[in-house]
Amino acid sequence: MHLRLGRLFRTSIAAAAAIFVAASCATPVRLAALPIGETEAVVPMFLNEDNVMIAHDGARLGLTVWKAEGIAAPEHVIVGIHGMNNYAGEFRLAAPEWAKAGMTVYAYDQRGFGRSPGRGYWPDEDLMRQDLRTAVSIARARHPEATLTVVAISMGAAVAITAFASDDPPKADQLILSGPGLRGWSVMNPVYAGTLRLSSGLAPGWVVRTPGFAQPTMTDNTEFLAIQDADPLHTRENRVDQLTGVVTLMEHADRRIALLPEGLPTLISYGAKDEVIPVAGPKRVAGKLPAHVRTVYYPDGYHVLLSDLQRDKVIADYAAFIRNPAATLPSGEREWPFR
Repeated sequence: MHLRLGRLFRTSIAAAAAIFVAASCATPVRLAALPIGETEAVVPMFLNEDNVMIAHDGARLGLTVWKAEGIAAPEHVIVGIHGMNNYAGEFRLAAPEWAKAGMTVYAYDQRGFGRSPGRGYWPDEDLMRQDLRTAVSIARARHPEATLTVVAISMGAAVAITAFASDDPPKADQLILSGPGLRGWSVMNPVYAGTLRLSSGLAPGWVVRTPGFAQPTMTDNTEFLAIQDADPLHTRENRVDQLTGVVTLMEHADRRIALLPEGLPTLISYGAKDEVIPVAGPKRVAGKLPAHVRTVYYPDGYHVLLSDLQRDKVIADYAAFIRNPAATLPSGEREWPFR
């Protein structure tokens, strides 16, 4: 997730605190579902050729598909959900490798991001979860015999955790949480948390952008970062209420992770060099993870594990888990040392 909370508040927000005092009060904006008329019938679907997913309310979300190579009916299908400030393109390095391995990947843009409506605004949490349920349902209908795995990155992982831990979990067979967004209010520096809450109350629509010198190292793959920085669909600035929204979502993920269904094979990964999600977040949930949940710890991994220079081992590990959740991961990496 491309969230620079600590450094962001030290630089942009804290330095501009005086502006908030003068700012007029406003209400945080939340994207809601589109209204559906009584006579309208919405059929959720993937429109591959148009790069569109029709959501349950008729919204047209961005979609990217990587079809399994040489296989008409793949045994394994992946639904990918991206992190903060990104879109389906976050899977641009991993998905082609899975496609070569005979897996079809459907990755959609969450509302407020990429090609989806409401870009720059934070969606209602329940709507984010419903979009994931819809994407899984569409993939399930298209591939009824396949094993369906959700691969969720960072903020997307927080959405997945809260969706699968709900009373209406997505109808997927397996779950992989890659560098999950576990940096809620409970593990934030109190000064940063207080600053964000104050900012949200005074000027929720104020837009902040992290200076280059204050940005965390997302990955050691500088070529990937250059591609991402040049991508117009990648978000580089945020409203304050977006930041409040994602921190609240991550707090909810922290609280709900213990309720991940027992019958859902789950793998959670974390990189030792992650500067976006400090280890305090994963440590906080480690003790309450259900026994069936597997973890993997990459000593050389950063936050964007599927784009790092050592991404091949991560991509292969996820593929191995997808084929057999009980199998030894080919990288040989161990579980979280703090679990």
